[in-house]
Amino acid sequence: MHIVKKLIAVLVILVLVNVGFIWYGQASFDATVKTLGKAFAENNETLPAAQTPPPAIIASAIQKSGVNTHPYTTLVLQFEGDYRSKPAAKWMPMHALALLRPTPDMLWGIRLESNPIVTFNALETYHAGRASMEMLLFGIIPTGKREGEAFARSELARVLAYGLYNPALLSCGCIEYRTIDDRHVEATIHDGNLTASVVFAADESGDIVEVTSRDRLRPVKGGLEPAGWRMRIDSYTTADGLRIPGEVEESWIVEGNALPYSRGRIASAKRL
Repeated sequence: MHIVKKLIAVLVILVLVNVGFIWYGQASFDATVKTLGKAFAENNETLPAAQTPPPAIIASAIQKSGVNTHPYTTLVLQFEGDYRSKPAAKWMPMHALALLRPTPDMLWGIRLESNPIVTFNALETYHAGRASMEMLLFGIIPTGKREGEAFARSELARVLAYGLYNPALLSCGCIEYRTIDDRHVEATIHDGNLTASVVFAADESGDIVEVTSRDRLRPVKGGLEPAGWRMRIDSYTTADGLRIPGEVEESWIVEGNALPYSRGRIASAKRL
C-alpha cells in the first residue's frame, strides 16, 4: 500500500511537471509570435498599385471586400479549424494567428493539438523572396524546418491565394492578371526573381469560390514534392468592415483526387 501511494505521488508530480512544461513552451512560443508580430505590423512598406484595371472577377472581389472604404496597413486574422498531416491521419484541432500586409508578406503562428497533452506549433514567414517554417513540439522543441527557393515559391503562391483575405494585395502592381474565361482568371505575382501563379474561379454571382495552383509543394515523408493545390471557399463573412472568406477547405490534388488537409474558419479579424 505504501509503494502504491509512492507511485501515485510520482505520477502526480510527473503530470504536473509535464503540464508546466507545456505551459512554458506555449507561453514562450506565444511571446515569440507577439514579438515578431509587432515588428511585422510596424513595417509599413507599400507597393505601387496596378496602372491598369484588373479583370472583372478581381475588380468585383476588391469592390465587395470593402477595402476601399476600410483600408489597413496590417491585417490580423485568427483562425479556428482542423488539420491533418496525411489523408489517413486523424484531424487535429488547429488554432492560428496570421498577419498579412498589402505586400507579398505573411507571418503565421499555428498550434495543433494532437491530444490533451501533446501540442505542436509552427512559425511560418514569407518576406522578400524567402520563406521559412519552423516546427516545434510543445512550442520549444525543434522537430523540423522548411526553407529554400522551391519552398519560397510555394509560399508565394499561398500569399497570392490568400489575397482573398488580404484584398488590398489584389490591387498591387506586382500582380499580373490573365482572363481565361468568364469565370476564371489566372494571377501571377512577382517578388524579385520569384514568381508564382494561381487561378481564381468565380460562381454565377461573381463570388470567388475556388483558388487553385500548380506552384505549391506538398509535405511528404522525407521532404516536399510538387502537387496541385486547391482552396475552396464555402462561405464569406464580414469582420472589421471587410468581407473575406469565412470558411474554407484546403486540399492537395494528387492523381486527380482531392485530399483535404485543412479546414478553417475566421474567428476574428482586425485592421491596423
